[in-house]
Amino acid sequence: MRFKQPRQPALAYPGAEAIAAAALEFLAEDPSRLGRFLGDSGMQPDELASALAGGGTGVMAAALEHILADESQLLVFASGLRRKPEEVVAAHALLQGPAPHSDI
Repeated sequence: MRFKQPRQPALAYPGAEAIAAAALEFLAEDPSRLGRFLGDSGMQPDELASALAGGGTGVMAAALEHILADESQLLVFASGLRRKPEEVVAAHALLQGPAPHSDI
């Protein structure tokens, strides 16, 4: 008898934000990684801080995009989170779309 593997639930927006926050921490842990991110994004450190203070969804998506651009960096990042690279891709896609809102 073959057992089906349980289907992994789709990534929700809060999970995507958590992955993106981890991406920013991952980049900030290493000055050369952070420098490459800032250089590629065109942001200055103070602009990064301002963007994060204001909610930072755009900068979180940019951090994930930066990590996705380098497969070896993606694999290191995903492994450190104990996540599949596909989950990082899904988090990026969610954060690039419109942010969900609550009517409550």
